[in-house]
Amino acid sequence: MNALIENKPQSKPLRVQIVEDERIVALDIKFNLQQLGFVVTGMANSESEALAQVRRERPDVVLMDINLGRGGDGIQAAHQLKQEFGLPVIFLTAYAEPETLERAGLSAPYGYLLKPFELRELNATLRMALARREVEQKTERLEQRFRLALDAASLGVLEFHRNTDTLELDGHIAHLMRGSPLGFKFSRQEFLARLVEPAVRERLGSLLQPGGVVHTLALWQRDDDELIWLEIHASHFADEDKVIGVFRDVSAQVHNEERLQQAAVVFESAAEAIMILDAAYRVRAANPAFSALTGWSQAEVQGRHPDEFLHAKRSSDRVAARESLAAGAAGTPWQGDVYCQRRDGGIFPAWEHVAPVLGKEQQVSHYVLSFSDTSALRDAEMKIHHLAFHDALTGLGNRHHLNHCLRECMNRGPGGGAPESFALVFIDLDGFKTINDTLGHAAGDLLLIEIAARLSRQLRSSDVPIRLGGDEFVLLLHAIQRPDDLAGVADKLLGAVRQPVDVGMGEAVQVSASMGIALFPDHAASVDDLIKAADSAMYAAKAAGRDRYAFYSAALSARAVERLQIEQGLRRALAAQELRLHWQPLVSMRDGRLRAAEALLRWTHAEHGPIAPERFIPVAEESGLIDAIGDWVLQQACGQAARWLQAGCHFERVAVNVSPRQLQHEGFAQRVDAALRQARLAPEKLELELTESCLQNGDSVLRALHGLRALGVQLALDDFGTGFSSLSMLKMLPINRLKIDRSFVRDLARDPNDLAIARAIAALAGTMDLAVTAEGVESAEQRELLLAMGVQEAQGWLYSPAVSAQELATWFNKPAGI
Repeated sequence: MNALIENKPQSKPLRVQIVEDERIVALDIKFNLQQLGFVVTGMANSESEALAQVRRERPDVVLMDINLGRGGDGIQAAHQLKQEFGLPVIFLTAYAEPETLERAGLSAPYGYLLKPFELRELNATLRMALARREVEQKTERLEQRFRLALDAASLGVLEFHRNTDTLELDGHIAHLMRGSPLGFKFSRQEFLARLVEPAVRERLGSLLQPGGVVHTLALWQRDDDELIWLEIHASHFADEDKVIGVFRDVSAQVHNEERLQQAAVVFESAAEAIMILDAAYRVRAANPAFSALTGWSQAEVQGRHPDEFLHAKRSSDRVAARESLAAGAAGTPWQGDVYCQRRDGGIFPAWEHVAPVLGKEQQVSHYVLSFSDTSALRDAEMKIHHLAFHDALTGLGNRHHLNHCLRECMNRGPGGGAPESFALVFIDLDGFKTINDTLGHAAGDLLLIEIAARLSRQLRSSDVPIRLGGDEFVLLLHAIQRPDDLAGVADKLLGAVRQPVDVGMGEAVQVSASMGIALFPDHAASVDDLIKAADSAMYAAKAAGRDRYAFYSAALSARAVERLQIEQGLRRALAAQELRLHWQPLVSMRDGRLRAAEALLRWTHAEHGPIAPERFIPVAEESGLIDAIGDWVLQQACGQAARWLQAGCHFERVAVNVSPRQLQHEGFAQRVDAALRQARLAPEKLELELTESCLQNGDSVLRALHGLRALGVQLALDDFGTGFSSLSMLKMLPINRLKIDRSFVRDLARDPNDLAIARAIAALAGTMDLAVTAEGVESAEQRELLLAMGVQEAQGWLYSPAVSAQELATWFNKPAGI
């Protein structure tokens, strides 16, 4: 070969794969290519080795010997490379027989050099091959963009020439034929015959006249006689003497316009007042019934907010409703009671309904607000309700009210969600009978009225005070987050009852109370059982000496003690080195090789032995210890990963779980960076797993995730599909991987729903270019189903439970196997 030929420096070195069965020749080519500034990604001496190296290294071009001896056929390898990767292949061979050239030509090589060749020939051939490939790729991208544009707009393309009777169709055309589609071509007359309106047929038929242009809405008859609306735009191009146009099915839009016309008639003639509001809640239209009911004309309220002229009271309810709608609230309507005012200042109650109108992007574009005067109905309802649900003496709710509230709380929580936890406090006055018998029923009634008022003042607006009868009261306390806080509430109530009460005639009396507390759902799951539980607890308080409270059972105290023991034990565990990391292998399901390992936290208590994570992790979250424990886990995992790498072990990453609380703290990304630096571990070797519950904290979590991705750390969404994520949130997350929850994998072979969900997750990940890991794989049947979906990686007992770091080290040298 000639002397070295220098090439100008490239912004990015070109990567070349050598396939040559003679080692000396391959080494000579490699040396010369490197001198020319190329990067040699590998040297293969057989067809199979060449394919394996290309799949792994993805070079820019392949230099292929045709005769690979026992290693196979270079032309056959070139065919496979072109089909699978579209890579440029240049043949280097000593053969130039017609038969060989003909076979080689079928693979469309980018060059054919006969040995021996000059270095400058090789250099020039490589450069020209890569230039050709670059031009081809640009053309492919342009074609792809054209196709994607057609798909995005759901457009079909039509084309016909003056000299032919064939009209060619492309793009989205399936909607044109339903019964027996004719493919991509119609005769011109058959196409025109399916257009129902003669005027449209005539306009399209005359398109071949110079300058012909058509923009029209046409009714098209399919072969099943169904009619659809087509929007057609076509022009005659004189240079090529042909017509090219686009069309799309707009049947839905046409039908929507018809419905809008019908809705306009309803809007104008409805007896109910209706306003159309924009996304900012400003009036855009009002119907005649609105003006008749309120006295406001449409011109007077145009562009104004309803709260400025309509809503007189309960503005907080309206604000809550608007915020619910603005936040999406899953796009559901709102309805409820409001107070409205007329133009003359008169106030009237109304039943209002607000429905969001969603645009194409599923964002609220308008609201439809309707309301009607409910004055007469409200007056009658209030009288009946008060008589049925309130105590005549104290004004508190009665037993019917209590039963109604309890059933409602047990059946559903606020907003119709899952039932919330709440407390029922049963109160009996100590010594009331003596006062009532001594001073008379009038004094007793005054005492009950004052005690009822005092109890009410100690409660929140959401709590419900009830008088059962006599001197018995019940308090329904909503949304109990920490049952231990009930002790403080009970002390305040007892203190309020103890204060002297003036019952007239210069008499001031003093009573105390015995209180029993029962919790839902801890102590009872039905109305009657919960009242009985609170009642029995009240008697326990009386038996203990009165003027005190008691919980229904020792269960609450036992849980509080256990939580305290776990919390204190965790504080000691960090210092006493009772925490350990176990590792579960993440394995390639195709060959059984270890790809990664997930760090799992374990705690062995000095006295009580192993403590399950589901017992101590929630306590760590609630107490704030999760921050210190999470930092410890992160440091330990990074350190262990670095030690494995130093020992020559190869793996893609180690995975560490992250709690929602950690992500909410400012500076979490900096703490992760510090742990990586301390362990001298590359960021791409660390993968942080977050659950869908983390995503409910909004912008602060998104900022933390983007900060972690900026470091180079990988992010995985754990237990995907079991939480609250949406697709709109998913597209904003900077994640690399989805993990299919074990609940979908467990019954994969038996439950078609789980199979469909797993397939959907795998397809979604593929579309969004995300990696996928399946959790809880326990059988070969599950493995085969997941592989068929394209899922490559799994963890579970089919491969291994969580093991110690020492046990996991044996995996690194384990031979491949399924």
